[in-house]
Amino acid sequence: MHRILYRLFRHLPVAWVSLTGSLVVRANVRLNRPEIRANACRNLLQHVPGISDREIDRTLSSFLDNVGRMMAEFAVLPRLVPEGRVELSGVERAVERVGQVPTLALALHTGNWEVFSPVMRSLGIPVASFYEPPEDIVQREIAETVRRQFDTKLLSPDRRGIRDSLAILKQNGVVAIFADEARGGRTMAPLFGRPPHGEGNLAIAARLARHTGAQLVVIHCERLPGVRFRLHFGEPFILPAGEHNLFDDVSLLNAAIEPIILKHLNRWYYLDDSIAPLDG
Repeated sequence: MHRILYRLFRHLPVAWVSLTGSLVVRANVRLNRPEIRANACRNLLQHVPGISDREIDRTLSSFLDNVGRMMAEFAVLPRLVPEGRVELSGVERAVERVGQVPTLALALHTGNWEVFSPVMRSLGIPVASFYEPPEDIVQREIAETVRRQFDTKLLSPDRRGIRDSLAILKQNGVVAIFADEARGGRTMAPLFGRPPHGEGNLAIAARLARHTGAQLVVIHCERLPGVRFRLHFGEPFILPAGEHNLFDDVSLLNAAIEPIILKHLNRWYYLDDSIAPLDG
C-alpha cells in the first residue's frame, strides 16, 4: 500500500498530497491512536505551564497536521525546491566557510525537515547524513530512494557511521546529524530541564566537533501557509577552546536547540514522546 500511494502521490498536485496526509493522520489518531494526542497534551502542560485548553487544542491540531503533511510530502519532495516552495534564511553566512573547514549541521525535526537535502543539492553542497532506517522494508526503500536523488550519503547509526563521518569531516565536508531525537518513546534531546547525558546525538555531535574542530550550524524548518517552507540556518559556532567536559558540551548544544523546539512545539515531530528523567 505504501508503495502504491507513493507512486500515485508523486504525480498529484503538491497541495492535494499535503492535505491528504494531514486528513489521514488526524483521522487515524482520533480513531485508532488516542494515546498520541493524550501524551502530547501531557507534555504541553509541562512545556507551557498555564496553557489554556483552547491553546492546547490548537497546538495539538497543528502538530498532527504537520506530521501527516510531512509524511505525504515525501512523495513530492523533489518538486518543492524547483516550484519555489522553500525560502532560505541565514544561508549565506552558514555556508561561507563550507569546504574550507569541517561542518556539522545540527538538524531539527520541525516543519518538513526533509527539505534540507534538496536545498543543499540545489546549492551544490554534498552532504552526508546519519540515518535511522524505518523498520518497514517498503518505507525504508522509499526513504532511501528519495534521499539518494539528492546525492545524500547515508551514514549508519553505528561505529561504522561514526568512522565515515570523521573521514568526511577531516576532508572539510558536511555531516548532518539530528540534534533532537527520541528512542523507544522517550525524548533524548532537548533535555527540558533534565541533566545532560553522554548518550544520544548531542553527545555524538559534541565528540565529532571536538575531534575535528568542526563548525556547528543549527538548521530548522518552518512550515508556512500554502505548502511552503522557510529553512533557517543558524549562525555558525565552534565549541569553546581549552578544558572541556562532555556534559558541558552537551549542555551548550542543548541550549542552542531547545529554545527553537519550544518556539515550534506545534510543528515538532516528537511532541508526544515521554520527557521523563533519562536515568529512570
